[in-house]
Order: sequence, then structure tokens, then C-alpha cells
Amino acid sequence: MTIELVVARSDLLDGTTFERIRAGVPAARRRRSDAYHRQTDRYASVVAFSLLQHLWRERSSGPMPDVVVGELGKPRFDGSPGWHFNWSHDASVCVCVLSPVPVGVDVQSRVPFHDGLFDRIAAPGERGLRDPLLRADDLSPLWTRKEALVKRTGRGLTTPLQQVDTVSAPDVLTLSDDALGVRISVSAEGLSEHDLFSRLRPRRVEPAPGSASWVGEPGRGALRRVDFGA
Repeated sequence: MTIELVVARSDLLDGTTFERIRAGVPAARRRRSDAYHRQTDRYASVVAFSLLQHLWRERSSGPMPDVVVGELGKPRFDGSPGWHFNWSHDASVCVCVLSPVPVGVDVQSRVPFHDGLFDRIAAPGERGLRDPLLRADDLSPLWTRKEALVKRTGRGLTTPLQQVDTVSAPDVLTLSDDALGVRISVSAEGLSEHDLFSRLRPRRVEPAPGSASWVGEPGRGALRRVDFGA
């Protein structure tokens, strides 16, 4: 069982390439993208969906099922195609994951340490992380792990983050892309951090010249595993 993860930068797209990719996503996604005021959000909305299309084409010769939104806001495939996905973006860094089991992913650039924010989101079992996170002056590892967990279950932010203990959770993997300055956390149902790391196939991708598809070589590349809390 392989879990696919792709990472792309939407800010590297010129206007012509963006319009070509935009033309390849469903009309509903184009309307949603067009409704955003900021160009960064318009581009990221289109790119995230296009990355999902790319992963689906790699795995199936059939048409991708419609994407619908669940009761608590988690996007999913309509029906039961046997595949699950999730996506996230932080400014122009977009990630998408496709998995045979329920999955959640989150990407976040550095979040400067702030006592008040830490106190609002840290579960009791995470209080011991204060010093290492303070030394790093970065709350993004903790934030992405919580987001990946709640996005996997579909509970979203209806669950108070203080109730989400990522220290005791055995099924969250955190990676760092130091070149892009982001942390990426992935949670897959039933997979330990070790198993998830061995099954994950992460790739950096970029638009293929003259088309709406994406290209990139498999391999962890600049992504390194984060020993959470160290």
C-alpha cells in the first residue's frame, strides 16, 4: 500500500500556465477559485485540485469521481471508489495526498512561538513540548500534526485543539521541507508513524511544459523526518 504525496508551488506559475491548469479543473472549482480576492488563494485553490487530478490519473484509467463536501466540511470523493484524499496549502505551497485509507494532511510555514497560542492549542500531554518549541521559536510542527489528525477523521476544527494530543497519537508523521520553509504532517488511519514513513511516496512536482499535467521524480528529496518534540 503506497500513499502518494505531492508538493507544488503555485507562485511559480505564469499567467498562461495557470490558465491552462485552470481550464482543466471542473467549473465548480473554477468558480470557487475566482471568488477569492487574493491571487495567492485563487492559484492555490486551482493547483490543489489539479494535483488531485494528477494523482488520480496515475492510479486509475477511469474518470475521477466528483468531489463533494462532507457534513463537517471535509472534501471526499462521491460514492465509494476505494480512495481517500486530502489537501492543504500555506500561501503558495500546495500539498495533496491520495491514499487507500482515510488520510489527513497539513502544511504550514513557521509559526513564531507565542505563549498564549501554545496554551490555547496544547493538550495536557503536550505541555512538555513548550521548551523545544520555544527554542525553535516555531509552533508549526505542533499545529500541522493537530490539523492532520482532525482532517483525517473529518472532525475539522469542531474538535477543540486542546483535546487533540499529538504526543500519544501513534499515527502522525511530520516532515520538514527546509528549502521551502514548511512543515508537512500526514495522518493515515491504521498506520503507525514508522509504517507511514515507509509507505509514503513524496514528490515535488511542477507543470509539464505546454500541458495541464504535472511532472516530478519520486523520492524524499529535501523532505526530512521530524523527530517530534526533540
